[in-house]
Amino acid sequence: GNLPELLRPDNVAEAEFAWTKKYGTVMKIKGAFGVDVLFTADPKAMQYILNTSGYNFPRNPQAVAMSKLIVGPGILFAQGPLLLLAVRDNPLIPIFYVGAEHARHGKIMNPAFSYSSLRLFVTIFRNISEKTVAKWKDAVAQSGDLSTVIDIPSWIARTTLDAIGRAAFDHYFGAIDEKEDELSSSTKISCKQSLSLEISPLISVVYSLGYIPLWVVSAMQLLPTKQLRRLRRYTKVAHRVAKGIVQTQTESYSSGKEGGKDVMSILIRANLSEDPKSKLSEPEVMAQLRTLMIAGQETTASTLTWAFYELSRHPGFQSRVREEIKTTRAQEGQRGNGELTVADLDSMQCLLSVMKETLRYHPIGTTLARVAGREDIIPLSAPQTTKTGEVVTSIPVSKGERVSISIGPYNRRVQSHRLPSVWGDDADVWRPERFLEGVHAKQQTGLGVIANLCEVTSSSVPFHEIMARSRWRFALLEMQTILIDFLENFEVSPAPGNPEIIRSATAVMSPMCVFSTIVKQCE
Repeated sequence: GNLPELLRPDNVAEAEFAWTKKYGTVMKIKGAFGVDVLFTADPKAMQYILNTSGYNFPRNPQAVAMSKLIVGPGILFAQGPLLLLAVRDNPLIPIFYVGAEHARHGKIMNPAFSYSSLRLFVTIFRNISEKTVAKWKDAVAQSGDLSTVIDIPSWIARTTLDAIGRAAFDHYFGAIDEKEDELSSSTKISCKQSLSLEISPLISVVYSLGYIPLWVVSAMQLLPTKQLRRLRRYTKVAHRVAKGIVQTQTESYSSGKEGGKDVMSILIRANLSEDPKSKLSEPEVMAQLRTLMIAGQETTASTLTWAFYELSRHPGFQSRVREEIKTTRAQEGQRGNGELTVADLDSMQCLLSVMKETLRYHPIGTTLARVAGREDIIPLSAPQTTKTGEVVTSIPVSKGERVSISIGPYNRRVQSHRLPSVWGDDADVWRPERFLEGVHAKQQTGLGVIANLCEVTSSSVPFHEIMARSRWRFALLEMQTILIDFLENFEVSPAPGNPEIIRSATAVMSPMCVFSTIVKQCE
């Protein structure tokens, strides 16, 4: 079928861009074993599948099983009661109907992402980013000049790892200080290498399209491959660390002591006070740590790396952001608060536009796989012409039919096939000014929880809007805090040679080369 084009491109979403340019935003492609898959990048269709009728389009069961294999029975695995609904053409493969289980996990996790908790996390993020700033200043001083070349992906990954460690479960990895940490080492391997399309194509096929029976997916964790041995090692170490956190917080709760302020500690205390019938089990609590580690660190690091890449190539807008930071700092100094607040970060529109445009242009993932839980009719934003010449405004789907949602073309498609671009005629270039101009306010179809962006993290499961926004806020605050500290201390510009950066599909979409940048200390 079309799997090689989807899973092994030179650049991520290369095939999807070519398809939508030639055929439009809705088409049938061939999946594994020649099975038809409905491919769409249509805004209205995506809104219907992910939001309006989201619980009727769950992830396919193999994707859910892969989530359990990687992080355990956490919120990524939670889908609701198992209904053995036969998938079309294969009665042996069930689908999971989404519902109460995901809501149960979300209810327990919500207190950890409340506004009061987020305010405390800003201080944690700032303390961690200041450590990296100090290291960069030392590197500049040792160079004997005002600037030096920095390996951006490596430093960003270490910074976000230490940040998520402190904020998520009060664990200091010491990655910035290059300390050896068992959990840190195992995480680096499991996040990227074990899930890379280049290294583990079979896992990627199963995770993305899911046509292999569930028992095979479960059995895969026992295979003696290097990548799966690494994944098993990470699971064992993460379980041991999580168990220690659970034990400490349980003892504090039982003795009436105030517990920690990190995500896991708050989650554990909320779980202990919950109705026994809806409490998370110990394996489910352990899985939350693994979920936070993989989903929280790697995705943030990738987005920040792309943000620095683009800012180094857009010095004018970089200067604009730096001036905004200086202005906000001056206002904060007049108040005498001592540090920037969440409200200060929210007021920095240039900085926010950088984050939004980076998430749009360099999405964390490019494809979401779904399966129809019942017969349905998917509406379209604009009429489509079929091979027979018929003009249609909606697409019927049968129960069990596979659906592939393409994020890349939605985020970066220019006007074509009677459907205007969601993001403007220059959607194929990185231009953060579009968000200052209010492009998202003009859109007719609401999709993402932040600025109408479609991202894997906001659309991978159809959860409640408030909960989605709180998780987004956590990630955005981390990225904003790190960018502020770096940009007010350094100017970034392309490294000598200006190497081409390839978008590579690993666990997330990452730059496939050593992306170094010249950093010059601000005067």
